[in-house]
Amino acid sequence: MVLCTVAGLLCFWTPHSGEAGKVLPTSLSGGAVMGFFSKLFGKGEELPQLDASSPAKKMLEKHKGELEPFVTKMHDRLEFLPTDGVVYCFIGKPPAMFGMAWFSEGVEHNMKTMAAAKGLSPKKLQHLSMKLGEVYQKFMADPKYMTEIAGKQVIVTPAEAFVKEVADVLHPVE
Repeated sequence: MVLCTVAGLLCFWTPHSGEAGKVLPTSLSGGAVMGFFSKLFGKGEELPQLDASSPAKKMLEKHKGELEPFVTKMHDRLEFLPTDGVVYCFIGKPPAMFGMAWFSEGVEHNMKTMAAAKGLSPKKLQHLSMKLGEVYQKFMADPKYMTEIAGKQVIVTPAEAFVKEVADVLHPVE
């Protein structure tokens, strides 16, 4: 597993089976460069649009003030898991290479800010990343939708069980 910092967020890269020993060049470790290559070499995911009257869309609207500045500064794939109180966001290409942010009470949180606030070791961050990757992989087949935030297309996964497991990994540490 490799830890890197992109746009003030800690990002993780974990090799999939069959990729053991494969080293990812530093210049492709995330952020604008990874987003650039994703756009250059891939069309992206073709997903249905999120219904404007859906509960997930309404939850995202409640957090619009927090999400818009975040989405504007990010140059990579964003997948949101909305709830009434918190919106979680996988950044990049989970479960292998990703960052994590979450928004509650008007505040953006991420692994870097949590590590600094709690004095977490790199080993503990790796453990959290592996757990989050496992949770993501478990729910990869759940329905996903597209919606627009701040003029950008983002992915939304409205799955309560997924959200609960992400919270179960993050919040005991927080």
